[in-house]
Amino acid sequence: MQRYPFVLSANLHGGELVVTYPFDMSRTYWKAQELTPTPDDGVFRWLATVYATANLAMASGERRRCHYDDFTRFGNIINGANWHTVAGSMNDFSYLHTNCFEITVELSCDKFPHASELPEEWENNRESLLLFMEQVGHGGGTEG
Repeated sequence: MQRYPFVLSANLHGGELVVTYPFDMSRTYWKAQELTPTPDDGVFRWLATVYATANLAMASGERRRCHYDDFTRFGNIINGANWHTVAGSMNDFSYLHTNCFEITVELSCDKFPHASELPEEWENNRESLLLFMEQVGHGGGTEG
């Protein structure tokens, strides 16, 4: 990433249905959850919202909670450290050391979906991925 400067990135996880954005580490050492916005918080919120609103599973009115967190009340996006703090995350590294705007997409409630579920997972995420990639040409979302 330092040799080839990316401007936009997403890392894909499983186990929840939410999109997180930097900063992922709390500023207060002993706090497990703490809102830690970047100076570009509006841009990150826009990028996360673009993904979450186009994701079929996240946007479904019939969606279920994966575990105990109800991310629907936040529009299925959250500041990473406000969910759980992660020291040395890829999101934070990308932003701080390469100027790349990176989000984490928790794609599915199932951490390890069965092969038979993969076509549905692809359909849930296809449009979100395409719309997210298109944001590279928009220069900052809804700033202003």
